[in-house]
Amino acid sequence: DVTRRHLVRALWQATWPHDRLVLGASRLIREADRALPGKRVRVHANRGLAGIDGTISTGLGIALASQAGSGSAAAGITRVLVGDLTLLHDVGSLLIGTGERVPRIQVIVGNDGGGTIFDGLEVADTAAPAAIDRVMFTPQRVDIASLAQAYGWTHLRAATHGELEAALTTASEVPLLIEVPLAR
Repeated sequence: DVTRRHLVRALWQATWPHDRLVLGASRLIREADRALPGKRVRVHANRGLAGIDGTISTGLGIALASQAGSGSAAAGITRVLVGDLTLLHDVGSLLIGTGERVPRIQVIVGNDGGGTIFDGLEVADTAAPAAIDRVMFTPQRVDIASLAQAYGWTHLRAATHGELEAALTTASEVPLLIEVPLAR
């Protein structure tokens, strides 16, 4: 099984200085902050008031802007790392209109079935576990492969270390959504 730590490390290893990385607000950005060493990679994040809305939109904008330039940055890829709820809050951003430029982008979704970031926050100790699960965890069973297909994205599921590393190095002419199942 892939852990959060392995996911962020594999993503970091696959990302080169000419690439861009967007980290969504989730447990994964916290794991990246704890586990990753310094590296000359352009990293972006919507923090503070932005919450989880707009992360994929931000990544698409960064991808398109970088491809409009010249040099090695224009050849790189933009990778967006989000949790499943961040994806679902911004799912409409997956729509790339007819006639629009298609960005070189991978959206990597750590799918743990809900908002597990709240498990480690003080609020988890304020009510019964069933209430916290219902209100804060926000359990979901969305078929992410079907979402990707509906919006014209290629979907890859990476449940093992080898599958994850292969997915992160997959070249695709269409946007790529990589789903990584994670334990709660």
